[in-house]
Amino acid sequence: MLSLYSGAPCLAIGAVQEKWVFPDHAAFLSQVIAWNFGSVEFKYEVRIDPDGILRGSLGTHLGRIAHEQNIRVSVHAPYDDGMNLGAVDLALLQETRKRVRYSIEFAERVNAKSLTIHGGFLELGEMHGSEEERGRPPYEIARQRAGEKAVAELKARIFEEVGRVVEYGARRGIRVALENLHGFSSTRVRFPVTPQDFAECRKALGKFPIVYDTGHAHSTGLEPTEFISKVGPENIIGTHIHDNDGTGDSHMPVGRGNIRFDLLLRDYIRRGWDFPLNIEVRSVEDFEESKRYFQEFSKAQLVTKTGTLDWRRR
Repeated sequence: MLSLYSGAPCLAIGAVQEKWVFPDHAAFLSQVIAWNFGSVEFKYEVRIDPDGILRGSLGTHLGRIAHEQNIRVSVHAPYDDGMNLGAVDLALLQETRKRVRYSIEFAERVNAKSLTIHGGFLELGEMHGSEEERGRPPYEIARQRAGEKAVAELKARIFEEVGRVVEYGARRGIRVALENLHGFSSTRVRFPVTPQDFAECRKALGKFPIVYDTGHAHSTGLEPTEFISKVGPENIIGTHIHDNDGTGDSHMPVGRGNIRFDLLLRDYIRRGWDFPLNIEVRSVEDFEESKRYFQEFSKAQLVTKTGTLDWRRR
């Protein structure tokens, strides 16, 4: 829990591994410890683990360190190289299944509580926009262009494959959580994106946990608390925290874009939410800028509550 000031609200802050900045899992965990964060989400990709050592002794070592430091661990399943649980191409789907299984094996080794997965997508390619599409959200345009039949078939493939992953994870003691994908593109149909999409997932799959991505949710036009309320805060077991200006999935540091993090954190404290707030940005500097935002918010809440600021460091 992160708090710099005596009496200030504590926030459950963590970090999601940026694979290009922190390709070394041990170095990233050391940085998380240095930042005094309480949770970490490792990303698993075959290119990072060509010899499988993360699924063996190194994974066990990382899990032991995290446990000793009281750091909660989750793992993100692969999505490099076009991995797609909604793929039509059988060879791609089989490769996706294999890599997701590898990530679950890593999650087991590292003592992770959960595995974050993406649903899937359908590539449409570039198309010329029409007048009737003007002003509509890109994800709606993509779905309309694909057509009801293609979208329904995509959803059916995703439901089937996610069900397989959930079953395999359960055998390994790993909870599998679906992340909300972004809807900033009109040339790729992604699912799930909206709270309604998650309602469809629940109907097909039953109750399951969710990883709430703030930047992705911003593509729906919903404020953070509205999105969280619609999917149910009790269903959220993890988050990806990053900012954008509402036009793309830019992974800005918190406070740089126009997502209302002030309202999100206010409601997080008032409503007693306790899911981890895992920062997912693209540089050390952006992680530290995001951390400062949370610290300043915590300080401001203390001033509002007491009228003074207790500068005694914890």
